[in-house]
Amino acid sequence: MLSKAEGEYSFVKSLTVLSLFGTLIGAYFQNLSAYENKVTAQAQADMAAATQTFTDASSALAAPLNLQRQLITSYHNAVTSGTDAQATGYETVNAQEIYKDYIKAYADLSQNYNLLARKAELYIDMASDLDRNPTADGTPLPEEIDMSLLNAYGFDCEQHMPSFNRQNSKIILTEPKTKKTLTVDWYSTKHHVLAIETCFEINHQAMTAVKQWASGSTVDPNEKTRFVQKTFDIFHTRDSNQVLRLNAFMSLAMFDIDKIRIKYRPNGFICGVPGVSSALSLFGKCAPVKTSGPLG
Repeated sequence: MLSKAEGEYSFVKSLTVLSLFGTLIGAYFQNLSAYENKVTAQAQADMAAATQTFTDASSALAAPLNLQRQLITSYHNAVTSGTDAQATGYETVNAQEIYKDYIKAYADLSQNYNLLARKAELYIDMASDLDRNPTADGTPLPEEIDMSLLNAYGFDCEQHMPSFNRQNSKIILTEPKTKKTLTVDWYSTKHHVLAIETCFEINHQAMTAVKQWASGSTVDPNEKTRFVQKTFDIFHTRDSNQVLRLNAFMSLAMFDIDKIRIKYRPNGFICGVPGVSSALSLFGKCAPVKTSGPLG
């Protein structure tokens, strides 16, 4: 009887252990499923936000840059052909139509460029940072770069061009009086937006003769002379540089969006096996996607 009782106890004990083990396995896969659902939702949200930000920023930058180039080129053509004073000349009439769209595009970009830069930082730069921990404690960092600082620290629209060579991908600017430094990082879409807006605004302020002509106002002779003798060549260089900057921004944004896609790429079945994923994560494999909340 005693032997039989001991056997029954061992059997019950085994069942209890198996039941507990089964419960743990079930809980593991339930937790894993919940985590995967959360990652899937986050992946969809991140990709949608990054793609929309890329589309919005590209359109908001391309339109005024293109209109600005058309106005400057039209005025140059009109001056060269001697028709700039003709109110009914083709270049003049065409420029007056373009000018209406340009002023609206200029106002929209001037109002929204800062928001575009912040959205690029949040939805592209930060979202594509594979090492960023979204749950890290801390306080918001002070703003380190904006259009005013780029001007104050001497950002040069003719010389400071984007580079994706890691050794030359950052520009260190120095403020003449305080000797403080400002870093422009060409691996930041936010910095690209700010650089493009800075040079766009500089051009806008310098194209006085063009704006007077296109708006139908009297053109200041001194401004016309300045445009003919010096400014147009500078505009031509800046325009070419702006095209390169916009292309660089778009290339970087697409590169970062692909990084977001890769970040959420499934690890495979082996990474779902209990214990194996933890072991492989030590070697950089099966590393979990960092999410906010207890599952991440």
